[in-house]
Amino acid sequence: IQACILVLDDVVDNSHTRRGQPCWFRQPQVGMIAVNDAMVLRNQTALILKKYFKGKSYYADLLELFNEVEYQTFSGQLIDMITTNGQKNLLNFSESKNLRILQYKTSYCTFYMPIACALLMLGENLEDHVQVKVILVKMGIYFSVQDDYMDAFGDPNVTGK
Repeated sequence: IQACILVLDDVVDNSHTRRGQPCWFRQPQVGMIAVNDAMVLRNQTALILKKYFKGKSYYADLLELFNEVEYQTFSGQLIDMITTNGQKNLLNFSESKNLRILQYKTSYCTFYMPIACALLMLGENLEDHVQVKVILVKMGIYFSVQDDYMDAFGDPNVTGK
């Protein structure tokens, strides 16, 4: 799911690099085929979950978690897109909008989901671990702020931005 999201994010943002390398859609012979590639990556996630976890007591919960996190992440992307509308106008931003973007676009997928998967596989009920989610979301926001700062003010030879 993370790879799918990053490929689509680069296309939507018309990015040139990701971690110092050309974005996938900028590779020769790829272009907008990258959108289809992202959907293939997403579908592979479902196939992997089915292959290795179908029949496990937590399988349905894993599917629900993946679907929920995917929805949250794409909601964060939507908030980002409608806030910027393709422009770099800081007047469109507020602290609360930015926090929602950081929370939904990155925190759930990158920080919460791996730990939630482990908890489900251990037989835990995620509702019994709400504080874990709160902490992981805050860690994701902190990570995103650092990442955005490095993109804006870091060494372009390191960040690729």
